Amino acid sequence: MKTEKSKNIKLPPITIDKKLERFKDKNLFPEKLAKTQEIIAKYGLPKTKNQT
Repeated sequence: MKTEKSKNIKLPPITIDKKLERFKDKNLFPEKLAKTQEIIAKYGLPKTKNQT
């Protein structure tokens, strides 16, 4: 069963705080990144299903 999206949905405006720019190129969690890279190197990425 497919559902149709309403075209009359109004979304609130989104504002992004400019202070977040200082984190743009920083690695905030180096331990988690190293662990994740190790797992991906060992097992690879999961296969995804194409949904049309």
